[in-house]
This record gives sequence, structure tokens and C-alpha cells, in this order.
Amino acid sequence: MNLFFWSCNISFAASLGIWADYERTGQENEPSSGPLLVVANHQSNMDPPIVARSISRRTLFPAKRELFKIRLANLLLRMWGSFPLTRGEPDANAYRKILSTLGEPNGCVTLFPEGTRSQGSMREAQSGPAMIALRTGVTVLPIGITGTKELNGIVRALYPIGTIRVQIGRPFRVVDGGVGRKEAVNGATVEIMGRISELLPESFRGVYSAAAGADRKFTEDLPNA
Repeated sequence: MNLFFWSCNISFAASLGIWADYERTGQENEPSSGPLLVVANHQSNMDPPIVARSISRRTLFPAKRELFKIRLANLLLRMWGSFPLTRGEPDANAYRKILSTLGEPNGCVTLFPEGTRSQGSMREAQSGPAMIALRTGVTVLPIGITGTKELNGIVRALYPIGTIRVQIGRPFRVVDGGVGRKEAVNGATVEIMGRISELLPESFRGVYSAAAGADRKFTEDLPNA
């Protein structure tokens, strides 16, 4: 399974090199070891392979359950590192999978807090990533992606034409801020999205424009490792 993931990663990197103006910054911010929760904005079906290309970890991705109904797609997605998630309602199996992976010494999961693709600017996020980060205490790595909005459909992995920019931010962790769990999760959700929005041009920040650079109570920076 790891071989399939890295083979896909290398092939996609080659496609980016041929067709796209792709650039990533902030690689030095990625922790070299330890469990890692990656969070990013979401504009395209190509965002998961973009994230996989942009970090050095083998990361897992939840994907909407409907994609797994086709036998071949189910096989390939699972080999690549995806697992099914029921959107719009609690999914105990996906939650356990995420916690299990983050419980491994170097386990890595990537989540897109918006839950679905946004139309240009960021939309309101779901609270799941903040809940997971607060419960596990793992390091969180924010990533901002631009230029993928028009890259939809798996075929576009073969010719991802466009100007794609990936900025990796500073690692941090979520804390409770000395308040109740619900307030902490809500506050951490805003701060997580604010950290992502700081990595994007102002026109992409949407509902989290004010959260960029705001005071933080529920997240704290960690040193780069």
C-alpha cells in the first residue's frame, strides 16, 4: 500500500512539473516525526494529491462514502490512503480510524475542515478537526492552497494545468483555554481556520478574514522539528 501511494505521488509530481506552475513554501515547518494532523482549505478534488505531494509524510485522507461504492474506485482509494466518511452526520468508524492513525508514532491524517469544496473563498468550517486536535493533543500543521479551483476530475491528475501555490504554516497545538469543551472547540475551529487563512491571499479568506492574525486563546505555536 505504501508503494502504491508513493508511486502515485511520484507520478503526480511529474505531472505537476510538466503541466503546472507549481510552487510550495514553508517545507521547513513540517515536523520530522510524531503524529501529525494536517489541515487545509479545500477548492478542488485535486487538493488531496496536492497535499500528498507537498509534504514528506505518507498521509491518510477521509473521502465521501459515495466514492467507495464502485469496486475499482474503492480498491484504489484505499490503497492510496483514503477511507470512507459519511458527510453531514457523525461517523464513528471514520472517527475511530482517524484516532487510531494519530495514535501511531508517526501517523498522519489530512482533513479539510470546510467539509466540502468552497467556491473561491473560504466557507464556514465544521468542528470535527478541532475536536480531534483537542482530544489527541497532536501537532497540527496548516496548509494554504491556491490555484486548484478548476482542477476537478481524476483525469486532471494527468495534466494539472495552472498556477498552483502551496504554503505550509507553522505547527501548533490546540488547547482548551481554560473554558468548557464546547467553547474550546468552537474557539479552536475559528483559530485553526484563521491560521489557514493567513496562508492565503486576502481574496480567498472569506468568512475567516477577521480571524487572520487575530489574538489566540485556543491554539499555541510549537517549535519546528
